[in-house]
Amino acid sequence: MSYSLALGPFHPAWLGPQRFILRIADDRVVDVEYQNGFNERGCAERLPRLPLPDALHLVARICGECSFAHSLAFCQAIEQVQQRSVGMRAALLRVAIAELERTAAHLRAASAVLRAIGLDQRGAILDHFCQQSRDMLALVTGGRIPPPVCAPGGLLHDLKPVERQEVLAMLPGMSADLYRFIDRLIDQRFLLMRTVEVGVLPRAAAEQFGVRGPLARASGIRRDVRVDQPYAAYGMLDVQPIIQEGGDVYARLLLLLLEAYEGVKLVESALQRLPEEDPIVELSHELPRGQASSVVEGPRGAIRYTLESDGVRLTRVQIDTPRQCDRLLARTLLSRAQLDDVMAILASLAVCVACAEQ
Repeated sequence: MSYSLALGPFHPAWLGPQRFILRIADDRVVDVEYQNGFNERGCAERLPRLPLPDALHLVARICGECSFAHSLAFCQAIEQVQQRSVGMRAALLRVAIAELERTAAHLRAASAVLRAIGLDQRGAILDHFCQQSRDMLALVTGGRIPPPVCAPGGLLHDLKPVERQEVLAMLPGMSADLYRFIDRLIDQRFLLMRTVEVGVLPRAAAEQFGVRGPLARASGIRRDVRVDQPYAAYGMLDVQPIIQEGGDVYARLLLLLLEAYEGVKLVESALQRLPEEDPIVELSHELPRGQASSVVEGPRGAIRYTLESDGVRLTRVQIDTPRQCDRLLARTLLSRAQLDDVMAILASLAVCVACAEQ
């Protein structure tokens, strides 16, 4: 006996509308249909029609979880066209904001995985850590979801000394608590039973599909823009890339948690090194003729902005975001999966529909 189970397009387990139609037989998935395209906005086509301040605002609102990553990639591309340099304080603050954003996104995704397998209390602990990250983001940028704070040549908002001390006071406690949480969780028998060898994405398949970010690194692919092509102040910080070989739900969960832990340490290192200089810049409306491309490591993987200018305004903008879930990837991960494992597998992908359908 077989039947179909429809999930979405709106579902509390993921961000943004997407629809899975699963055909189930003997409590296992035997076929998968995937539908997206519910939220396409044409942001890349709209950007050339906007003045630079409006363009910066739109870029920062493409995705709630990857807001600053989009802004940073866009601004770095503009800086190449304008041939502008960035001061060390602005570069270090950019790292701190990017890592707080990554940490919050990873902790939210890890919490969703734990809740999907019934570990609601542990998921609630991660939700608390996520809120701490958002609180620190608000102190550094002025908003729990970063407002348009990044600008070509620097930042539009500086971190006050009292706010810096408040964030630095919060980081050691969060780091220690998160370390203890991970140490107690990773070898829990129930967790291993529900996540090991579940939803496996082998390295060869990950390479073939061209996945990026945590999804790729959890399948053994050593690829991280922060290390491979350092930008902002990453070149002067000790970035430790996290790699897992299993390619299953356990590997993806562990990678998210370890990258969040490393992110907290990077924020502390960046804020401790801040020089006394002014990172705030005035927005320049001048765009020399030229083209440029910039890539950053967003929470879900590499985000690349490619743009062209005719000497007056932008004439073309291309946004290349990490590959998200699609029919082929969904079939690879869900085929023959037990029905009880479906939500954990989908949660572990941390799909970002806003980036996919920008």
